[in-house]
Amino acid sequence: MSKKEILAASEQESGGLVEEIGELKEILRDVARKLTRLETQVKRGGLSASKTSDISTGADVNKPANLSARNVLEVYEELRLQAKNGNEEEVRQKLLAMSATDLNLMCCELGMPPSSKNPSRKKMFELIIGRIKQSLRLSRHIDRQTL
Repeated sequence: MSKKEILAASEQESGGLVEEIGELKEILRDVARKLTRLETQVKRGGLSASKTSDISTGADVNKPANLSARNVLEVYEELRLQAKNGNEEEVRQKLLAMSATDLNLMCCELGMPPSSKNPSRKKMFELIIGRIKQSLRLSRHIDRQTL
């Protein structure tokens, strides 16, 4: 092979690599856009201001917890299944009926520790509802029983 043939082959090869890199960059941009869209949906949590107006803002931390750490995940799974079956208002009512201590324990057990020492009921309520909605979106096509 002559030098011209070698140079032509390497230019052709590098041109193909540049095209592949361009395609990969476009795919990564698309993935980044989708992730950003999902993040904003999760941050919003699907709660409107009108639905959270009936939540009291003071945390009643002095009340003893009705739930144990073991029961929290069972209650969460029950709430998630009710929301999956379309009983979202019932889920909201059950969460509203829970004490702030129970809500705080549920937030911690679900891996969402509140950002302050005395979080508001509204904030904890929104965190739990957001986690339920996130779970429903992520498991829309997955059967948890087979896992």
